[in-house]
Amino acid sequence: MAKARASLALSSVPKKLPCREKERHEIRSFVEEAIRAASSEGNCQGRCLYISGVPGTGKTATEMEVLRELRKEAANKKIYPFQFVEINGLRLPSPQHAYSVLYESLAGRYVSPSQAAEFLEEHFKSKRQPNGRGCKQSKKQSEVTILLVDELDLLVTRKQDVLYNIFDWPTYKNARVAVIGIANTMDLPERLLPRIISRMGLTRLQISPYPREQIATITQPRLEGVDCFDSRAVEFTSRKVASVSGDVRRALEICRKAAEIRQLKAQKLLDSTCVEEKQAAEDSPETWTDTIADVDKAIKEMDDSAHMLLIKSISVHERVMLVALAIAIR
Repeated sequence: MAKARASLALSSVPKKLPCREKERHEIRSFVEEAIRAASSEGNCQGRCLYISGVPGTGKTATEMEVLRELRKEAANKKIYPFQFVEINGLRLPSPQHAYSVLYESLAGRYVSPSQAAEFLEEHFKSKRQPNGRGCKQSKKQSEVTILLVDELDLLVTRKQDVLYNIFDWPTYKNARVAVIGIANTMDLPERLLPRIISRMGLTRLQISPYPREQIATITQPRLEGVDCFDSRAVEFTSRKVASVSGDVRRALEICRKAAEIRQLKAQKLLDSTCVEEKQAAEDSPETWTDTIADVDKAIKEMDDSAHMLLIKSISVHERVMLVALAIAIR
């Protein structure tokens, strides 16, 4: 039971992510073309990719898997070397700190956002190191920087200058930088200023929610070698999640909660029976096998927790207040 709960944890990343072959191919093609263009033509102007999809559809996980594979190939000299920098909007104190994160990754030292923005502008406009202050030079002049910006919508400011600069750098002839932006909303580019839309281009990838079959395909391999899950329970979970959101993370959390419920139920059974009944309970597969009833109970417990019941009971204005407070904190 402990092994099942560990395998179903969101922090447990499998070696191979199934069900995203088409999306993986498109992302890989984009990155490979950017690397090839920078290596052969000396620049990769205008290389931007926007990836959208609802939460829990594997956007970031698919992207990171592709880049892990390409970095291994670069280390083995199968493709040209490249730099990879990740910026996550959720981890930034403010949108302007994206400059500091990028500069620190390239130059190896931290500076304030205003200084970083100045240095980066100078760096991407010139092939050479800017006045001895800027970013370290690549071993090869043709090396490209792949910049991944996750939670892109959190970098939107009133003037939208941060997003403008990020998507403007790839247009410089000597920049050799390609940008991949990830967000939950499909129409985010249409809500930005026209000058940003023109630089983002039309290269977009929309990742759809997982259907029932794919949720089961992702969940089942995590339970290999674990005999405490009825296949019908996994199927029931997949159907429930697919009908609501298609968020595979919720499916994993439901299965993990079901395993916890079954473990507590089995322990209670063993603690309350006589010796003969205890031995029979220990030897019975039903004692340790998660069923549809456990999954159903897990769903109800997750939906009927104290804070969920409270949110369901409050007024519309109180919900608006909670949303506003959450946005302000984020």
